[in-house]
Amino acid sequence: MPAAPTGGTAVSRPATLLLYSAPRSGFGDEWMTFLPIGLGYLQAMLASRGFPCRLANLSGLGRREILDYLRRRAPQVIGVSMFTFNRKRSYDLLQLAREACPAALLLAGGPHPTHLAGEVFEDCPALDAIVKGEGERPLLGVLERLAEAGPEAWRDAPGLILRDRETPSVPPMEDLDCMGAPVEHFAADFLDDPGQLAYLSTSRGCPATCNFCNTPEFWGSSVRFRSPGAVLREMTLLRSRYGLTYYSFRDDTFTANRTRILALMELIRQSGLHPLWNCQSRVNLVDEDRLVAMKRAGCEFMQFGVEHGSERVLQLLDKGTNMRHVHRALSLVRKVGMNLGIYLITGIPGEQWEDVEITASLIRLARPHDVQISPLALYPGTRLFDRYRQEGRISRDFYRGTGDAEIFARVDAHTERALRHLAEVSARTRPKAVYTPAEFADQKRWLGFCAVTNLLCGEAAEEAGRFLEAEAEYSEVVRREPGSTWGFLKRALLRRRQGHLGEAGADLAEVLALAPGNPEAEGLARQWQAEPGRGRRQSRRGRPAHGPTAEMKGAEAYLEGSRPAGS
Repeated sequence: MPAAPTGGTAVSRPATLLLYSAPRSGFGDEWMTFLPIGLGYLQAMLASRGFPCRLANLSGLGRREILDYLRRRAPQVIGVSMFTFNRKRSYDLLQLAREACPAALLLAGGPHPTHLAGEVFEDCPALDAIVKGEGERPLLGVLERLAEAGPEAWRDAPGLILRDRETPSVPPMEDLDCMGAPVEHFAADFLDDPGQLAYLSTSRGCPATCNFCNTPEFWGSSVRFRSPGAVLREMTLLRSRYGLTYYSFRDDTFTANRTRILALMELIRQSGLHPLWNCQSRVNLVDEDRLVAMKRAGCEFMQFGVEHGSERVLQLLDKGTNMRHVHRALSLVRKVGMNLGIYLITGIPGEQWEDVEITASLIRLARPHDVQISPLALYPGTRLFDRYRQEGRISRDFYRGTGDAEIFARVDAHTERALRHLAEVSARTRPKAVYTPAEFADQKRWLGFCAVTNLLCGEAAEEAGRFLEAEAEYSEVVRREPGSTWGFLKRALLRRRQGHLGEAGADLAEVLALAPGNPEAEGLARQWQAEPGRGRRQSRRGRPAHGPTAEMKGAEAYLEGSRPAGS
């Protein structure tokens, strides 16, 4: 089984194909089938240095389709993005790649192979090497050696795990701007939604050392940042090329550096982009100044990894935060007036029912708009995983016979009961999360005009049937920020809902004039053209243009049944 092209001449600028697929159990799940953000930055790093690189999302494709596609592309290097949840499907892709392109160099990258290399090699005979941790510089090194020094020279590239040895590790990149932006080099197959590019990464690493998270081991415990100018440039390109006006910053800790965040917020405010966006962070790394600046720059939804309402359980998780941090951060977000989301974990060793009830009380008190609840899963690269394996509670062949299953820390009646209870409390609390007219009035008095306040206020009024009030809110955004798409878009939806088709169409045309190619506006234009005589009275019942959509992500697999951790 050849591992790379053979022959006596060096390969010139080898073409790379980076693949991802959701597990078979997740083919119908839009989040599972989402192309990993990191592949875009890998592509940008390679393409900006003259190495052809293409992405492909093979989720849902069958064996014959994949083989035909790989044979048509015939790349010299194939990389597969592997996580714990898609490990089996990734093995299948690598085997198909070997069958279709027998001379290609086959690589795997991502947290699962980085932290569990020996087992991955055993289970995947087609695999040639694993790219260890942060992949840009190791992958570039492989391609440079293939291009300049011959077909076997890649084996000495730093940052690789081979079957018989490891090459020296590559230090984390300090200058993240050197990668460029995915939008500049984006070329992908089986992916016709440019909206995926609006999920941005502006930093790597996390200052925390939670024992259930593999970020410190994979990215490092120090946080590295892209410059504010580079982030704004990426947002501007996304607006000009694809009409995107909503962004999601998926950094582990977006607000980690106060000075940088304030500088980025000022750049966004001065840019004329008038975007809306969301982000996530830690409860001990926000303050009033940061949150106010973020809202004024378009942040409408803030998520926190709260994890638990019990101080004792937070200590069990080595979270590095306390309930004083939690209450302060969540109350500040509501004071500033953004949508609030929290991540929670249950099924933790040592967690008692009293702790679950404390978490339920936190939900009722904090009134989050969105709650994501998951059982505690143990992932390779975390201290909890290592501890369970050392204690013999995770068998070495667990991942071989369990399909897509995760390893949950507790598989018992307590965890199932806690998941259902917290979900019920969240569902009952969510209607109370909506800001009241008095709360909106307080936000306006404090912050003055802020487009996010108007948009959220308009949505709340619309839901309550106060259409004149809602239109006034949207119209004020149009008047004060005529370069913003959001006032026009929300007013168009409202007017269509009321049957004012001509006015709605005119507003929608303004959106497309301001942001040509805007996916949502183009989709609405097609829909309205197909239904010219009907008002869009159900517009608020589908996927919202922005804002939280509460679901119990992560809990379904557990509640559907999972094998015990030691099985």
